[in-house]
Amino acid sequence: MLTYAIVNQKGGVGKTTSTINLGAALAEMGKRVLLLDMDPQGSLTAAVGRAATGLTMGDVLLAPESILHAIYPCTGNMHVVTATARLANVFLQLDEIGEPAYQLQKAVHLIGTNFDYCLIDCPPSLSHATTNAMTAADVALVPLQCEFLSLRGLADVQEITASIQETTNRNLRLRVVATMYDKRTLHAQDVLREARRALPGLVYETVIPRTVRLAEAPAVGQTILQYAPDSNGAYAYRALAQEVLQEDQAYAASRRHTGSHAGAAFARPAA
Repeated sequence: MLTYAIVNQKGGVGKTTSTINLGAALAEMGKRVLLLDMDPQGSLTAAVGRAATGLTMGDVLLAPESILHAIYPCTGNMHVVTATARLANVFLQLDEIGEPAYQLQKAVHLIGTNFDYCLIDCPPSLSHATTNAMTAADVALVPLQCEFLSLRGLADVQEITASIQETTNRNLRLRVVATMYDKRTLHAQDVLREARRALPGLVYETVIPRTVRLAEAPAVGQTILQYAPDSNGAYAYRALAQEVLQEDQAYAASRRHTGSHAGAAFARPAA
């Protein structure tokens, strides 16, 4: 199983939207997909049309083995571990646990043969949620809203990623996907160009367009692939899923070839 932490300290950049719809596109390609809601606001939980009953992410972080009983089917032929507001209190409780950053990693290892992809929706903050997710992940995927202020935040994400690589997860890879892209504006084009210049090889070729359809889909508990399967948004997430699959296959092949950990040094092959 490959684990992606969808992270950004800025809110409203498309983290939950990307988690759900990238997952749905991977599921459409025949992959077994698990979504983890690490946000106490429970936006992902609500968007996939699943009530937070039974065991939730709070239980999993306190007792990693409980993940075996916390996974439920959800929209888009995926599965999910839900979240409630109680999760905020659990993050405070983690301070009392030795090595709290590894709690999610322990849980993820227990279900590693049950799924092909695990996508973690993180809250817009640097907390136990983010450190747990990035410690457990193979890839930190940063949705970059195509606006200047979001571009400034990339340096913060790079800093956090470097810190995680030095402390709890040396094999973590960093990737960026441009979201809310309006090709009609020079500003959006400039932001995307600057992101690719600053992070060569780390920004996916696929860009996610700004479209009302992506905002409407969660209101009816559907993915964009269900709600508007022929829309630009659905097309974009299918293309992103294809890029993700191709890169993961290339990365796995490079590790087999070198017999070493390529980690963050691995660059996405040219399109």
